[in-house]
Amino acid sequence: MNNSYKNRFFTILTAVLICLMLPLKATAEDWVYTVKLGDNLWSLTQEYLIDIAYWERLQKLNKISDPYHIPPGTKIKVPVKWIGQAPILARVNSIQGHAELIEADNNQPKKLLVGDYVYTGDTVLTQADSSLTLEFVDGSTLLLQPDSRLVLNHLSIFGKTGMVDTQLLLDSGRIETKVKKKQGPASRFEISTPASVTSVRGTDYRVSSESSSKQSFTEVLEGGVKVKSGQNSRLINSGYGSVASANKTLSPAVPLLDAIDGQALPAIFDRVPIQFVLPVEASIKGYRLQIALNAAFDNVVFDKKFMSNQIRGPELADGNYFAHIRAIDELGLEGKNADYPFTINAKPEAPILQEPKADAGVVEETPSFAWARQDGIAKYHFQLAKDRKFTDKLVDMAELTEAKLSEGYQLELRQYFWRVASVSDSEGQGPFSDAQVFKRVIPPPQAEEPEVGEATIVLRWPADLPDVVYHFQMAKDQAFSEIIVDKQVKVPSVELERPEGGEYFIRVSSTYPDGFVGPFGKPQIIDVPSSGLYWWLLTLLPLAFLAL
Repeated sequence: MNNSYKNRFFTILTAVLICLMLPLKATAEDWVYTVKLGDNLWSLTQEYLIDIAYWERLQKLNKISDPYHIPPGTKIKVPVKWIGQAPILARVNSIQGHAELIEADNNQPKKLLVGDYVYTGDTVLTQADSSLTLEFVDGSTLLLQPDSRLVLNHLSIFGKTGMVDTQLLLDSGRIETKVKKKQGPASRFEISTPASVTSVRGTDYRVSSESSSKQSFTEVLEGGVKVKSGQNSRLINSGYGSVASANKTLSPAVPLLDAIDGQALPAIFDRVPIQFVLPVEASIKGYRLQIALNAAFDNVVFDKKFMSNQIRGPELADGNYFAHIRAIDELGLEGKNADYPFTINAKPEAPILQEPKADAGVVEETPSFAWARQDGIAKYHFQLAKDRKFTDKLVDMAELTEAKLSEGYQLELRQYFWRVASVSDSEGQGPFSDAQVFKRVIPPPQAEEPEVGEATIVLRWPADLPDVVYHFQMAKDQAFSEIIVDKQVKVPSVELERPEGGEYFIRVSSTYPDGFVGPFGKPQIIDVPSSGLYWWLLTLLPLAFLAL
């Protein structure tokens, strides 16, 4: 045992002895014990009260004639102030991010770890994007959310009675609690903030304290919570919330916003970080998203408030998760939880699709497909379909060992969709890439021998489908970086003013009625002589360039 833990051990031991020696403040109720076979006043006093001398007081209070023989089932009243009290501790069950502890006898913060214990007088802090869960000896649990500061004012248990007294101070931040049902009149779970005090004897509720607005918020999900602010107090029942201010005003209890419909959200995410859109309503001013590793929500990995309906979560590993989503009203109260289980299957990542490019037109009956190779990927799953949902698949090959495909299919003139998924030995198959669309089209127009006049030149090409718009370009270079004519026409010809003598490059593409833009044809060369004769020596020489 190191010195730090030795010091804390002796501090706690001293507190235990003091608590056993000193009576507590009187309470309005008595604890009631039911006598079992073999009980007597001396054994009961020794086991539960602060001093053996109290047996005579117990006999007198309960009018017991024979302290040696008490009938089983007899109810014995015991004033709470006579019962021995001992300090207890709470255990850190989980931590997400970074949390710190300031011990009661040491002002230097230190890092908290899962499995650490905290005691009366300790202060627990969470940083941004961090949270932790505490479990108390009676089974009550507390989730301390990001940017919070919690002081453990008092943690004690009343001997072997099962009654626990827990008093906490939330300086700032937010907590969620699940408090076990009371075990007796002295059981208490109390949370103070700079603006209010909430006390319960068994319930499920949330408390937050905002230093900027100097307000505290209480939201009750189960049971009832007594909230006090100054001289004002109110019982908040399940499904309601209230706002307390530093000036000691307390708002009326208002209904919490209903849970949203989580069934409308995606069940599986194949991209990270996860993103989705929530409903827009006048009564909703924002949302909170919490994500945990299990349905019990004792291991929270993400907790964030969004003041819009656009939700962006964290980058999580593949697996199953559980989320709470709740709407925030105009007062700042958070509503009822929508339970939302979901799965992430984003690994291995889908490859980048290369050819055919998106919205490209291909003229080959059996076009080639290519995508980026990836390290650590053993195989690829390729799919080609006539529809975006891939219900009408033409090709489905699940074990391609190369990042390309160029055989085994023939395509008619129409629109197609293709996608690829990566398959690794360790992670299996990942998600498909986004579907990429292309069209199998007839070859782009090629100009015929031009008609030359004294001042003009006319270029014609074969007609495409009805209602097609043709895009004609003429340039001084084969890269078409110096374009001198750029026209769109509705007929398969163009009449131009005769250019100066020299070499020119021309090309044509088609734009179809549905908006699809076909590729340019292979560039052609026109040699325009400088002669002023009425005739031209013209040649059209195809170039072996790839279609752009």
